[in-house]
Amino acid sequence: MPQLTDRSMMESVFPPEKLVTLEEAKLPAEIDAATCALLTATGLPDDRSSFFVLDGGLFVGETPDRFRRCAQLSHFSEYHDMPEGWAEWLVLGEIHYDVVVLDPVSGAVHALPDGEFTARPLNQSLDSFLYFLYLLELERPGYDATVSEDLPDPEALAESLRERMRNADPLPFEGVEPVWSEEADWEGEDAAPVPTWDGVLSDVYETVG
Repeated sequence: MPQLTDRSMMESVFPPEKLVTLEEAKLPAEIDAATCALLTATGLPDDRSSFFVLDGGLFVGETPDRFRRCAQLSHFSEYHDMPEGWAEWLVLGEIHYDVVVLDPVSGAVHALPDGEFTARPLNQSLDSFLYFLYLLELERPGYDATVSEDLPDPEALAESLRERMRNADPLPFEGVEPVWSEEADWEGEDAAPVPTWDGVLSDVYETVG
């Protein structure tokens, strides 16, 4: 599958100085080659306007050091029914208080939902994760009132974004109805928590700012 993102794409929506890259020597030896290339050349956004917040534990000085492992998370022992080897996954940051973690071997990205103590699939790869962040920043003027006073149709934009994201990586949307769907029940007593990306798209639908 062709790569979805590169440095120039990310720089078109994030300031170059806000894209954090790491030295290859500071990444684990077992890391997937494609993931390694993205972390060393493309970078992760460290921009306060983004839905993604880079893990502060990455910085112990003036330059990025190393990612924390999941075994270093507080309440690590409370997680249950977790995939084998998850303790060695890398902590990338958070989206809406859901911890975003990376399996360095497979390259898959997972969410550890706030208060659930379990794992959910977030993206098939770091590439599609970055692509989702790219799309959200690209379209920010259409849903963020702090960026633009003219928000013609954020509801239609949320629907369009979800479709583009699903086409690029269907994994996080499998079997999940959009928050705004009449068929969805996210507010009932027994309702499941809203998945991470659908929570973000709900913000787009309702507008930000």
